[in-house]
Amino acid sequence: MLELMLVVAILAVVFTMVVPRMTVIKSSSALRAGRQQLTAAFAAARAAALQKGKTSTLTLTGNQARVSVLSGLAGTSAQVFGPVDLYESVGVSLTPLSSAPTTITYNARGLMTPTPAAMLKYRLTVGSKADTLCISPAGLILKKGCTL
Repeated sequence: MLELMLVVAILAVVFTMVVPRMTVIKSSSALRAGRQQLTAAFAAARAAALQKGKTSTLTLTGNQARVSVLSGLAGTSAQVFGPVDLYESVGVSLTPLSSAPTTITYNARGLMTPTPAAMLKYRLTVGSKADTLCISPAGLILKKGCTL
């Protein structure tokens, strides 16, 4: 009986050490997944503009991202990506920084129009962890070197 109580006590100690680390790993993983989804939305908008040879628009509404592209002669738009809700899918909150636009337009050549004067920055947050996605004025996603 004493041995069984000792094993239970050791398991309890191990459990109390592992649970906080698991929450950190979970939030880091969610943040990485949210960044990948937002990156995919920007890439889809640029690719749709290049592929179709028409204007595409990435719209960020709250924590949602969606991409539409002009189609046909009537000027109607077709949705090609999303809507992806970052909060519902991975628990990530999205915040545009430094007056970054929530509607980004790419022309038929895959360039942002109008060309922003500075880098666009979007903050992704999960609990106390945060990451920033930066988009250059040319519309390229910067993997590293994005500083606030």
